[in-house]
Amino acid sequence: MAKRSDQIYQELLNRLNSDYYPVGSKFPSDSLLADEFGTTRITINKIASLLAEQGYLTRGNRGAGTRVSPRVFKPKGYIAFVGNLNQFSTELLYGIQAECMLYGYFTIVLSPRVEHLQSCLQMLHKRNAAGIISVGYGVHAPPDGVEMYCLDCPAALQTPTAHVHFINSDNYAGGRQIMEEVLRRNHRDIVVFSLSHVFKSRSASPTPFKIAPRLRGMFDAMKQAGITDCAKRIFHGKSESLADARESFREILRRYPETTVICTDSDIGAEQINIVAREHGIKCPGDIALTGFGNITGLRIASVDQNAVRQGQLAARYLIDHVEDSEFCFPENELVETTVSRADCIPTLVSVSK
Repeated sequence: MAKRSDQIYQELLNRLNSDYYPVGSKFPSDSLLADEFGTTRITINKIASLLAEQGYLTRGNRGAGTRVSPRVFKPKGYIAFVGNLNQFSTELLYGIQAECMLYGYFTIVLSPRVEHLQSCLQMLHKRNAAGIISVGYGVHAPPDGVEMYCLDCPAALQTPTAHVHFINSDNYAGGRQIMEEVLRRNHRDIVVFSLSHVFKSRSASPTPFKIAPRLRGMFDAMKQAGITDCAKRIFHGKSESLADARESFREILRRYPETTVICTDSDIGAEQINIVAREHGIKCPGDIALTGFGNITGLRIASVDQNAVRQGQLAARYLIDHVEDSEFCFPENELVETTVSRADCIPTLVSVSK
């Protein structure tokens, strides 16, 4: 459009956005506006047609006139959520969406298969994504010019990388908190079932494997209570393997027949133990107490709430702050507070086992 047409378009757009012309009201005719702005009806008609294409006006049948359309919200930008969809990531997504809506942004939800992840990321660009929040895929390089947050990412993968940032729950504190609740209720015959939260260390340490923070928290609480053989009391499995849980449960019964509680470092692990215990005719929780980690299980057990909603809120807020303030500095490896949920589900023993 010519300069004069641009000015008229901008003035009419400002009027529509400020409710100068109320929603549903009849928009002034081409003749009236041509007289007001000192231009031709053809120029006004072209501007009105453009405003109609953009959704600001609704043009009726010939003679019915043009009316002001309901205002359509236009987001400032989009935050892309790339993650495996499950109960935990859904909680993250609630937080992301809430923060985006608060600041006038929309959320794009993508859940590709691992083999399609890179092609999915290649579709994102700084022109269509103000930032990316990822969960469940580890660490991967974002598109050029786009900042990315990885949430609930194992500490072993959190290496300094340009444009990639991390937010996690304080899993060490969570592990310690729930174990302290177990110990407070006089349990000492304790075993731990872990879904592979032990990973190979990247450092040159003589110790080839590093214990994940949630397990370190549990072990430190146990050691402080005088339970020194923690390493022997841990049994491992994988999230997709019920067979591992069966084998671990048989070993638990064989090696620690007096076990009063099984603490898991994942609600998925707690659900697996619940299933295999019933196969043995044992109620767990019930005959043996059970705890989880994540607060996403339907079992009535104590679990650690990782505050996933808060993680999502913070990641979205920081990405939006970066877009709107070029001098914004991202916090480094922020930890979100954890709490114990349903601690009352841990039974209290009358006396300490010996």
